[in-house]
Amino acid sequence: MASSRRRKLKKTEVLQLIAELQQEGSFTSDALLAFAEKINGATFAEEKLKKQQGMSRDEAKNAVLQKFDCKNGTELRKNKTFAMAMAGETYGLRSREDWLKLYRRWIGVPKEERNQEGKTCINGIDVLENFRPWHVFGLDSSKATKEDVVNSFRSLVKIHHPDVGGDRRVFEQLEKMKNSILALMK
Repeated sequence: MASSRRRKLKKTEVLQLIAELQQEGSFTSDALLAFAEKINGATFAEEKLKKQQGMSRDEAKNAVLQKFDCKNGTELRKNKTFAMAMAGETYGLRSREDWLKLYRRWIGVPKEERNQEGKTCINGIDVLENFRPWHVFGLDSSKATKEDVVNSFRSLVKIHHPDVGGDRRVFEQLEKMKNSILALMK
């Protein structure tokens, strides 16, 4: 059995790598991953990436079908509740992404899409992928008042408004979320 020996880095080499990261001024997940790979002596195995892909097509499909008490896609298309809810919208029932869109809409945020980071993410949720206003606003739907909703919206807008460097699409989603919550509270 052949053993693969990697050259161990010296402490000075590790300190040099740390100094380079500090000069860049960012400890992003990409930078830390690059650092870990340098220490590891190689990139990490692909199986890590496969685990991050998350929910399969069949898992999403089965959850959506169960939600509407259907056995298959044909039955789902004929389901009156589903048809009424999706009226005027185009949707597919073929790919993993088609079923994930329906899962996000009717079931919730897939586990692998929680605790995300980035410019379009608030409270761990990518607001362009998932319409979850209570979670994004950090409010409890059973206790929140209209004032709580407006105050949460205002604090998020201070960060995500295009005039202060935020993404216009995120700001628009925040407005839709606020309006949908307030419409339910009337």
